Amino acid sequence: MNAPLRVIPPAPAQLAADPGAPHVVLAALDEERVALAASDLGLDVGAWDGLVRVVASGEGLARLATSLEGAGSDVATPLRRYLEPVAVWELRTRALPLDVPHVMGIVNLTEDSFSGDGVGADLGAALRRAEELREAGAAIVDVGGETARADRPVLDAEAEARLVAPVVRALAREGHIVSADTYKALVARAALDEGAEVINDISGLTLGLGAAQEAAAAGAGYVLNYSFSVPKRRPDTPPEYLDVVAETIAWMWARLARLEEAGMERARIAVDPGVAFGKSHDEDLQVLRRLGELTTLGQPILLAHSRKNFIGSVTGRSPADRDLETHVASALAYAQGARIFRVHDAAGARRALEMAAALATAAPGRFAPDGESWPWRAGSSAAHMTKSAPDKPAPAGQRW
Repeated sequence: MNAPLRVIPPAPAQLAADPGAPHVVLAALDEERVALAASDLGLDVGAWDGLVRVVASGEGLARLATSLEGAGSDVATPLRRYLEPVAVWELRTRALPLDVPHVMGIVNLTEDSFSGDGVGADLGAALRRAEELREAGAAIVDVGGETARADRPVLDAEAEARLVAPVVRALAREGHIVSADTYKALVARAALDEGAEVINDISGLTLGLGAAQEAAAAGAGYVLNYSFSVPKRRPDTPPEYLDVVAETIAWMWARLARLEEAGMERARIAVDPGVAFGKSHDEDLQVLRRLGELTTLGQPILLAHSRKNFIGSVTGRSPADRDLETHVASALAYAQGARIFRVHDAAGARRALEMAAALATAAPGRFAPDGESWPWRAGSSAAHMTKSAPDKPAPAGQRW
């Protein structure tokens, strides 16, 4: 199955040096009309692997989108969504601008989490953990009552709701933006009734639209997570992908359409590539390497990769000792367009992402010297440095 459209975007470094850096568009719908329109506009167009391939700057693609809209092409809307992506993730009562990174901290109400940091059914411990995450820079806390591990039993929905609902209620009262990590409609409804802003559904609609419909009815944010199979069930044989990234994008297109049909607004949907959900560790790495192609969808990208086993395949470290590698992956993913990061170590994530944003997307001059920092050591030379300490303190903040 091909996506109607897949785009390989230029890297941030290319765009910083050349605003006309090329985007590569691969179209699987209305190929003849796309090829003719691109040719008429003087764009670089050809065929590749059965797809129409257009290479153009962002301005050239905007002209192509306008031409295709006038011709009534089925490619016009997907192309426009790439060119004009969701700029603000709309939650139930809040909104998160996507020009900066956001950390989603994890609160596991389990005692069998793979990372060993579950707080169990202790409400006080959950509140303390959430406050630690907020103080460390987490914008959202993701509360889960059932581990995603396939070697642990499925929790009864009513029991899970009884576990999750009071924690969501207490956290909402404390002013937290709360996400409920559940794929069960009954649990989603209970969490939303208590003030949850987001439903983080790992099922990828493999069990139907129940949780998604609850989120849509409440006007909440929703996370569409790639999943090869239903939650907590590993396939009997390894999945086979011809191109894991292309197939993930095609999968996303189909399910985004189902969510729209169910009444969910696009601005409320974040997409998660589903690290560890039906892919080998090598395929997880391929997806992370090419994460920028998911910007084709025009949706906020959420990455839930923290401490997962693909890291162990690379470094051999245990789950509790994988935060550094998690932060490296977060920084690289930010540069490719991810903006929400579900992590265990919120403080480290915040620091890594601040640096990633400065390198990848900060405007020139954002950290330039100002009227306070430039004069600090103006005129200094070795002859002046006769003391062990500077003759005046360095200014706070920006420095030359």
